[in-house]
Amino acid sequence: MIPNHRKIQEHLNRREFTQAESLIRNTLNKDPKSADAYYFLGVLHYFQGQAGKTIENLRKSLAIDPKHTDSAICLSVILNDIGKYDDAKKVFELANQSVAHQRTGDDLEIDRKFSVKHLELADLYFRYRRYDEAIEEYGKAALLDPTTLDIRIRRAKAYAKKGFLTRAMQELQQLKNERQNFIPARIQLGLLHYSQGNILDAELEWESALEIESENREARSYLEMAKQARLRPLTN
Repeated sequence: MIPNHRKIQEHLNRREFTQAESLIRNTLNKDPKSADAYYFLGVLHYFQGQAGKTIENLRKSLAIDPKHTDSAICLSVILNDIGKYDDAKKVFELANQSVAHQRTGDDLEIDRKFSVKHLELADLYFRYRRYDEAIEEYGKAALLDPTTLDIRIRRAKAYAKKGFLTRAMQELQQLKNERQNFIPARIQLGLLHYSQGNILDAELEWESALEIESENREARSYLEMAKQARLRPLTN
């Protein structure tokens, strides 16, 4: 990272663009092949609403250093924002492959950054009902960041939407067994049972959630819904 990167970052955070650009230009005068400087220049233009210049400088950064994670992630996000989804995915996957060959014990934060990006892609695929791709991206995100358990909840939803109900239930059951106090897994498993007409099984999941957290409104609301559903045939 360039020597003045903290000062540049502080200026950018405070929207002090003139001061930030001065430091960046000074760096480029001394080192025209500074990938970090082009990255910061790209961020500067991004804050100024200049998408074209942002993309241009981020690409320069990656041309100098194809493993520049921040530039790759930033460029991928911007390309996604302007609708160039295929280009965004290519940029991200190339950077992901580069970093994968250089893992050390200090790479957890990098893994999490890539996990977030895979999660964004998965959600995008899910939104457009491309469930196979969504499942694949959720899987990559979960491998990179096993601590974010919600990723597996989302993957289970994608399995269910795809029609793989047994696989969805296995995912949630495994998650529930691994993290017995993780209430969202029980709630989602209950919803899956309920959608299949297994009301009693759904109630058991939501009751177990309330045993862990008695004031959980979501579990209590679903439990009341299930009880009303059981009573409905009696009132017709």
